[in-house]
Amino acid sequence: MRKRWRESEWGRIRKQQKQGTGTGQKWVGGSFDVGVFLGVDVLDQELPLPPASPPDIVFREPSPSARPPISTQSPSAEAETFVTAPSRASTGPPIPHGRPPEVHAGIVDSSPNSSTALLAASGAEAARDTHSEPGSSFLEPNTSGSGLGVDDASRRPPLDDARRSSKGKNKDVRFSQDIPAPPREVLARTGSAVKTTSAGAAEQQNPEESVPWGGVIMRDRMLVRISYTEDSVSPTFDERQNRTTRHLETNTWKEYLVAWRKGRIEIYRDHVIPGKEWLLGTKCLAFVVPLSSAATRLSLYSFLDLSFCLTCPPVPLQGESSRRHRIFGTSRGTNIFVFKLKSRTRAVDWVWQMWRAMGGQLPPSIEINITALDTRVTIDVPGHDAGDIDAAYDVFQKKNITQLIETRLREAPEYRSLLEREQAAGTEFEFAWRHDTDLDWVWRERTVVDEPRKWAMLSGLALRQADRPAHLEFHKKRHVYTTMYMKDRTRLDEPHGIEGYVDRIRPNSQTRQSLFLTTHDGYIFTVAPLHAHPPAPPGAPVDITNVDKSVTSFHSHSHTQDTRHRAEIRRGRMQILQAAGVSDLRNVVFVRRAFQPVPQPRENANIRKLTDWEDSPEFWDAVDRSESDDEDAGGDAPMNVHTDKAHLRMRRSFELVLASGRVIRFEAYSCSAALEWITRLRQLVSYWKKRHQADARLEMDIAHVSTGRERITPHKPREEHHHAGAHEMPTEPPPDRDAALPDLSFFYNWCVLEGCRPILKAGRLYGRKGLYGQYKHIQLVLIAGHLVQFHITGRASLYHRKDKVFTLLDAYVCSGYFAAQYLPDGQYDANAPPVARRYQDGLETDDCEEDTLFVLWFRKVRGAAPGVRRNSNGAEVPPLSAKRSVAVFRTRSKLERDAWVWAINVEIEKLVRASREREEAVRQAGNLPPCRAH
Repeated sequence: MRKRWRESEWGRIRKQQKQGTGTGQKWVGGSFDVGVFLGVDVLDQELPLPPASPPDIVFREPSPSARPPISTQSPSAEAETFVTAPSRASTGPPIPHGRPPEVHAGIVDSSPNSSTALLAASGAEAARDTHSEPGSSFLEPNTSGSGLGVDDASRRPPLDDARRSSKGKNKDVRFSQDIPAPPREVLARTGSAVKTTSAGAAEQQNPEESVPWGGVIMRDRMLVRISYTEDSVSPTFDERQNRTTRHLETNTWKEYLVAWRKGRIEIYRDHVIPGKEWLLGTKCLAFVVPLSSAATRLSLYSFLDLSFCLTCPPVPLQGESSRRHRIFGTSRGTNIFVFKLKSRTRAVDWVWQMWRAMGGQLPPSIEINITALDTRVTIDVPGHDAGDIDAAYDVFQKKNITQLIETRLREAPEYRSLLEREQAAGTEFEFAWRHDTDLDWVWRERTVVDEPRKWAMLSGLALRQADRPAHLEFHKKRHVYTTMYMKDRTRLDEPHGIEGYVDRIRPNSQTRQSLFLTTHDGYIFTVAPLHAHPPAPPGAPVDITNVDKSVTSFHSHSHTQDTRHRAEIRRGRMQILQAAGVSDLRNVVFVRRAFQPVPQPRENANIRKLTDWEDSPEFWDAVDRSESDDEDAGGDAPMNVHTDKAHLRMRRSFELVLASGRVIRFEAYSCSAALEWITRLRQLVSYWKKRHQADARLEMDIAHVSTGRERITPHKPREEHHHAGAHEMPTEPPPDRDAALPDLSFFYNWCVLEGCRPILKAGRLYGRKGLYGQYKHIQLVLIAGHLVQFHITGRASLYHRKDKVFTLLDAYVCSGYFAAQYLPDGQYDANAPPVARRYQDGLETDDCEEDTLFVLWFRKVRGAAPGVRRNSNGAEVPPLSAKRSVAVFRTRSKLERDAWVWAINVEIEKLVRASREREEAVRQAGNLPPCRAH
């Protein structure tokens, strides 16, 4: 036998490896026959049973999770049953007395090779603790619902057919009434036939199985921050633990090219020496993260940013052990890598695929919280114990789960009427993964490279931060609401905006300045007449060349309506992008008709006493009207023939009185146009002041329920809540952190996702110029692809000049502690106590600075930047070392910060998908060196 071993192919290659003449990893063996060793078929040998008493066999019904709860197709009665060749399997640890042995779907050999069929076990530990043993058979779960029960004695196989371990205890016995398939037939299966086998299940469970050695599984450009500590860190390292971990050495942010190869993550940068990349033809390998190491841990760093973290011991680069090839020059301690991608869905795909490759297991069931009805539905995950990920993918599709939930709700009388009422009102429902007060909608079912995202519904299982998993919720698909109700149940509808050409009259010099005024979402923008983008005349054809391509698939009347709507949205975006200034309509106290021929710069009355001026009689004073208003045709012709030109100009003018007392006068085209401006602006000012107050109350309610903190100002219930004979108002019920928060969909509304309005988000924030400037009050407006910043001047003026326009192409947005670490020393104090604050709209917050901070890392696009090359598609590919700028922002509260970061991330996601060819060129830019053994 020893001689035959030396003369075999294995013996010769072993001898070459010892002599150092081998050629690396190479397949050895001329046969794929299972059990053929040195020409001897060990499977044909008769294996005698050990002389022992028959084992105690306990039968049990298959786990309910092994049976799919729903299916798009009925199971076939002639489903193929796969049985591997006979093998031995250890039974694992002793089973407690009285507990039946658990029937798994299969066992993974600890040393797999090409002649073994694999099926994922229940965990990585099970794969390491099992070994091959002839004598037992594997049988896949019976998906038809039949199984061996306790009373099925007539269906039990003879005990002589059961194989047991040589030790005769802890038996893990599996029975098959079918004839085992020959090994050659098993190994010859391909395509869909493999999916129903244990080998196919193992390949589905681990994405690395489908890629050859050295191949790239995924690669992207990412923002990476690298830290090191001599101490060990928690396996679930996130931003909260990062804040409390001591003795951390942290490098600054940098953009790297991150490639996932089989068993490792490789991080590349540009060469420091100019021309070295051209000479070598590859990027410079900077860091390596071994995924195959048991000490490597994957965790979610921030659910809001969708940044993830990998922690591992220091490893040398390219298999070398020198200190200079290790991060921070040591082999002890822990390396911490935090990754941030531009696209949120792409980041989810990275986390999901790595989570699966590193042993992530599907749960037996998933609980879905129906927030609108305050109930929950639990759905079993098929194939969770067998590693059949495709079965879970087939079931957990948005349309399938939606139909299942609606069917179950209709079966319950108490929910049927509620569901029918919502559907009658045209309500649509969508799924979202929630963590605290952050929502991640399931809205993209294809990847950024236009491939199916089968895991879109299940990807939230991998999003676990601070030992708190994300929860799947069923929310109403809400857009920005346009109807609100006051405390007395008075209904207020959002008024229509107004726009047009006017002349601003300077109070001192009486000079005239031509402007175009337009209102959007409670803000009034000033645009130069040259860039006014006025509305098209009635009946004019719509220019569809400048409208989104997504609307060209519609037809007939719906196509025309949607095209016009998209054209109006695009026109509003261009107005905002080219606006010279903006002002909040809440600063307006009065809108009145001019009553003095010469305008006054300030109002003499004490208007500061009017806190709710939109409800005061002065605000809604009757407008001075006369018959001559209708006789004014407008323009210069009536003005030239009028005897009292100053009086006519006064009748054509209207004034805005600001909260500061300043008076701004505008002259319209005609008297009737001036009256139209007064009526419409009064409605807009009144509505948007009440709207901001309602939003502030809603935000404080959500923060109170979600965090459990006491309100800064105690909530006073309404008078009708008094108890009979009580002298004090009842106290507010304690908050429930696990309660459903259906109102979150107002802050994470679908207008941001679908772009239904010109302004995606707008508000007052605090921004700073550079990293060392002081925070200043700014007005920030998010539109398609851009973030427009207006500087609020210290003068008591109506308009705030445009300051900056940030292009979101190639931009990253980071928040919380990740953003705070980028600030220079002394700019952030983690131990600073929170300070209670109250704002104009009634919002009261006491969030700390870290919870209100976010940073935009962007690249200024001014033509072709230095070092930018163009590929065959004309796509700009900036180098990794391209210069970038940073904008620092602070919001008023944490929920407001989260909504801003989410909205900006959504817009970046849209840009990535809209420029797919360009992003693919950026992703593939730079050659990688060949993979070396590690």
